[in-house]
Amino acid sequence: MKKITNKWVVSFGIVGALLLSACGNQSDATETSKNPDAETIVVGTGNVYQPFVYLDENNELQGYDVEILKAIDEKLDQYNFEYESMDFKNILTSLSAGKVRLAAHQYEYNDERAANYLYGEVGYTDYTLYIVHDGGQNATYQSLDDLVGKKVFASPGGNVAYLLEKYNKEHDDKIEIIYNEASSEVFVKGLQNGTADAAVLTKYDTNKYNEQFNADLQISGEPINVSKTYFLYEKGDEELKEAVDGALQELIDEGTLSKLSIDILGDDYTK
Repeated sequence: MKKITNKWVVSFGIVGALLLSACGNQSDATETSKNPDAETIVVGTGNVYQPFVYLDENNELQGYDVEILKAIDEKLDQYNFEYESMDFKNILTSLSAGKVRLAAHQYEYNDERAANYLYGEVGYTDYTLYIVHDGGQNATYQSLDDLVGKKVFASPGGNVAYLLEKYNKEHDDKIEIIYNEASSEVFVKGLQNGTADAAVLTKYDTNKYNEQFNADLQISGEPINVSKTYFLYEKGDEELKEAVDGALQELIDEGTLSKLSIDILGDDYTK
């Protein structure tokens, strides 16, 4: 197994024995792979999406997506992963510009992204989306049709925004999209005080917000989109994609991916 060269070396006590990773800080970035010919792959990630990709109080990169990539990197002796943490909106721009080779930020599939980027074929997190509202509302939302005329939170550039914008393009009656990049606490308060009538979230995020803020967010109706999350690459970067897909499938088959999800996310959200 090779050591990992990171700009921020991630340390998760709950998975340290599993990943066999070197620990340190930014000053340790001079460590090299056991394979002197390993190709450096710069991975673009976010910095505020806990617990998936974020910087902790010591400015060290942490997260479920990063731990998966570290485990993948351990299996790929021909590559050495380094990480660039940035605002979510800049990750795919950096991929387009060739500043990073791989984008990791819980990306779901959508046609617009697929036209511009190469998707991995092996998914690593369930990302089924549901309409969510505050329990104080006397409301039940079964589909996007029920959101017509309603104010709905969406992060600009995210898949929820894409789904809502696509709906509005295809229908005369519109959903009022409230683009939101606020903190999780402000997001939840916005649903509670009526700034927005609803949001679109995974079960994981809904449960997390309810526990974190003692909220009463309710999931209504059937899912509006069933998906998984994937790593993204530049068009034509098939060799890297296939190598990562192969290593990721090994993590799934050996049970490592499920264990990472349980340890970091609190349950198995890989299926």
